[in-house]
Amino acid sequence: MRAILAALCVAAAAVTAACGDMKQDFYTQTIPQNDGANADLPGMLIRNAFIIGPLQPAPPGTDMPMYMVLLNQSGRTDRLVSVDTGGVFREARLPTPGGLEIPAGKYVGGTPFPQVLLAGLTRPLRSGGTIPVTFRFQNAGTVRVQVPVLPPGTWRSTYSPWPGMSPFASPSPSPALSPGSSPAVSPSPSPAGS
Repeated sequence: MRAILAALCVAAAAVTAACGDMKQDFYTQTIPQNDGANADLPGMLIRNAFIIGPLQPAPPGTDMPMYMVLLNQSGRTDRLVSVDTGGVFREARLPTPGGLEIPAGKYVGGTPFPQVLLAGLTRPLRSGGTIPVTFRFQNAGTVRVQVPVLPPGTWRSTYSPWPGMSPFASPSPSPALSPGSSPAVSPSPSPAGS
């Protein structure tokens, strides 16, 4: 009888230890909260940055909108002053001259309207991959992130393109803007040897 009781105690201890390991793995695993890219800078968070790409490979010259949330955790206003794709696009346009302002303690984005227009694709690109994007802020600094190019399905089909641009229109030199406005431009440097 003692042998059976001892065996049951050992089995119960093993089961309890295994459950403890499962809880530990469950609580320590990283679960992404969105489909986009995330980055942390001093006082600034980039959350859910993504590009909506077409289902078929987009030809060179195509423009694509990029969406994200920029959360300013600092005590002073900051600006996204440039975006660079390492030559994948000719340029990145911000919605206002001088950059995209992010007030202290507030956020910008998280809506179905893009925060950046990536203009002039330099090579064919399809949904499903990522491209390197460097974000430069006036105060928070610079960070490079691999931003996913997501297909225009499900909820993303309700997102708006850049003002004056129809989704996945044929390549054009630049989109139309609302009267009296002009975008800030940050050219993407050409890859070495191009």
